[in-house]
Parts: sequence; structure tokens; C-alpha cells
Amino acid sequence: MEKWGYFLARLFIFLLFAIPIIEIMIIWLVGRSLGFWPTVLLLLLTSVIGVWLARREGRQTWQVLQLQIQNRQTPTGIALDGICILFGGFLLVAPGFLTDLLGFMLILPFTRTYIKGFVRYFFNKVLINRNIMVIRRR
Repeated sequence: MEKWGYFLARLFIFLLFAIPIIEIMIIWLVGRSLGFWPTVLLLLLTSVIGVWLARREGRQTWQVLQLQIQNRQTPTGIALDGICILFGGFLLVAPGFLTDLLGFMLILPFTRTYIKGFVRYFFNKVLINRNIMVIRRR
């Protein structure tokens, strides 16, 4: 168990440095291929579309969340949707094509479903094995 936490910490630090380097390389390659201004325009366009999409999906998720709370239902799935949309929105605002791809995957409903499944699997394996109790209402 101790090694798993150490591994995750090292992976996080590695990704913290690797992702910006990869982003710079991708932007440079796209810039060489398309030119400077088209690359800047493409980066701005993905950010604008991402913010619009995040607001739209976030608004819909918020309405469903309120409805579930009013009906006294546990909003676990929709809460995870909200977290994915929020994180995806942050990634889309950050400049870069890799973060845009990850952000769109978190915001679009048909790809978010797969990511939510992975997150649930991860939390069930890691958190339950670490003696953290997760209560699910059926």
C-alpha cells in the first residue's frame, strides 16, 4: 500500500513537468506546419469553444443535480459529471493541444462516460483498499 502512494506522487511530479514540455513540442510542430498566426488562432478557437461547451454542459449538469436533490436522490453520478466538466474546462483554457484533447474528453458526454468509469474503478480499488469507507445508496 505504501508503494502505491509513493508511485502516485512520483507520477504526479513527472506529469507536472512532462505535460508542459510535450505541449510546447506539439505547439512548435503545429506552428511549423501551419504557421504562427494559424496556430495562435487555433489555440484561441479551441479555448473559446471549450469555454462555451463547458458552460453549456455545466449548466445542464447543475440543473440535473438540483432536480436530484429536490427528489431526495443521491447525486453521485451527476456530481462526478460536474467535477469532470470543471476540470475539463480548466484544461481547455490552458494553452495547448494535448490539454485541449483531454479537456474535450472530460466535457463531451460520450467520452466522459468512459473516464467516469475509470475514475470509479480507481477510487474503488485505491480508496476501499486503503480502509476508506465509501457508502453507496441503492
